Amino acid sequence: MSKQEQKLLLDGSKMIHHLDRVVAWQKKEVIYPIYLAFSPTSLCNHACTFCVYHYKKFEPIFFPMESYRRLIEEWSKLGIRSMFFAGDGEPLLHKNIVEMIELAKERNIDVAMNTNARLLTLDRAKVFADKLTWIRISLNAGTRDTYAKVHQTNPKDFDIVLKNIENLVNIKKSQNSDITIGIQCVLLNENAREIEELAKKLRDIGVDYLAVKPFIKHPLTSWEMNLDNKETIIEELIQLKELSTSSFKFALRENNFKDSSIRSYGKCLSTEFMIEVDARGDIYSCGPYIGDSKHRFGNILNHPFEVVWNSEECRERISYIRHKVDVSKCMPFCRPDAVNEFLWDLENPPQHVNFI
Repeated sequence: MSKQEQKLLLDGSKMIHHLDRVVAWQKKEVIYPIYLAFSPTSLCNHACTFCVYHYKKFEPIFFPMESYRRLIEEWSKLGIRSMFFAGDGEPLLHKNIVEMIELAKERNIDVAMNTNARLLTLDRAKVFADKLTWIRISLNAGTRDTYAKVHQTNPKDFDIVLKNIENLVNIKKSQNSDITIGIQCVLLNENAREIEELAKKLRDIGVDYLAVKPFIKHPLTSWEMNLDNKETIIEELIQLKELSTSSFKFALRENNFKDSSIRSYGKCLSTEFMIEVDARGDIYSCGPYIGDSKHRFGNILNHPFEVVWNSEECRERISYIRHKVDVSKCMPFCRPDAVNEFLWDLENPPQHVNFI
């Protein structure tokens, strides 16, 4: 196993590396988030059948650059350590996406991105290879026809996306970049028999990993799917781990296929460490609650982040989430899941903690 495979953590928390913030939180001090998921736009150029955001409209709303430039300076000073460009739209549709990433990196904020890669041009790829810590590309088929059916787009887009990924891999090599290039695939009835083919294509191209995860329904979306022959499919996918090499990892998110109703924690404690900012400038506790006023902390387009974060409204929302939200009813395997497990263990230590 390569050093990269040993260090590639797709499931779990890295909170142990942010103990300064954790200790301040334990002392009940006001802390600022470590991680910020950011939506440059709420528009998308694909209409994936399984998309978690089908409960809302994909609108041509773009985060204004004037506000972004002001906020990125503030976020850096307040200790935001990472930004994940993703959210409820396709980041590459924002005309200033390259400048946004460059500004964040210049302010010593770690930057990553989720994208469908359809608009990943060579010029953008050169910047991303230099500035992004990692990029995760949503690719949910192994053939052109299935891609068109699942992504609700033209079959030729499949070839374009694969070429864009190949270009990024080549640029990574030529620039001696450390960017991790990952592909994520949601396991569906349409693509279940194409995962091996997709994995081999991506391994040959030279990406770092392919992660396969289950479809998880948002409670407000109408589209549903139950995987046919689930146990057999999972067993077959487990065997595909043999495709992994020293430079490529096939990662089946096995834990995510288990009983989704079981959580090891009783409360959502992660809110002060990780937040979502949508294209309207609204702050939310996490992605599945974008649009829910009970999880909205305020708007930062016309106000400093620090003012909004320390406002009575924001403090009330954080308290509501911590004390009133029933986590058993939240979407399973949410992004804060592993962070909540870590914080819950701190708040509820086992017996005999000194016997290490």
